[in-house]
Amino acid sequence: MNSKVSFLTDLIIFQLAWFGCVLATTTPYPYLLPTIGTFLVIIRTVFTKRLKLALPGSLACFVLGILGDGILVHLELVSFDPYPNFLGAPFWMVALWINFGLMLNPLFTWFLENFYRSLLGFSLGGLAAYYSGEKLSVLTFCIDFKSHIGVALEWAVAGTVLNYIQTKFYLPRNVK
Repeated sequence: MNSKVSFLTDLIIFQLAWFGCVLATTTPYPYLLPTIGTFLVIIRTVFTKRLKLALPGSLACFVLGILGDGILVHLELVSFDPYPNFLGAPFWMVALWINFGLMLNPLFTWFLENFYRSLLGFSLGGLAAYYSGEKLSVLTFCIDFKSHIGVALEWAVAGTVLNYIQTKFYLPRNVK
């Protein structure tokens, strides 16, 4: 498969998983869509022989998601509707973080290769994703400006950690 088709396939699968996780909040089966989305991402990662190489980033994202979103909830900067959660981070959001971690190298390598791109790109990208989530009514910014700053800081930390993992542990670059 050529690199453009592979990238587009990764992007489509990631977006399907993203929407599946977000839409899970509207179903009576809160674990079903996030599980299906994560399964699709894992299958794609295995198919492309990236699973072993994606595990450090995915594990980091799992921890960052639980801690970061849990802190935002605890500080009352962000709230989620009642939903099965881990320390305040809803299951669907944790699944999103895992999917993000599994797709770091095929989709976000350009950001990860440079500290400043990681810092700025992940801060703005994370804020945009949470803003989209708010517009889809799956989360709420409790204190408008401070909530936005909190989310941007959460993702700045994530970008820094993920850049460190990329550069110090030599995760592959431009994996096809």
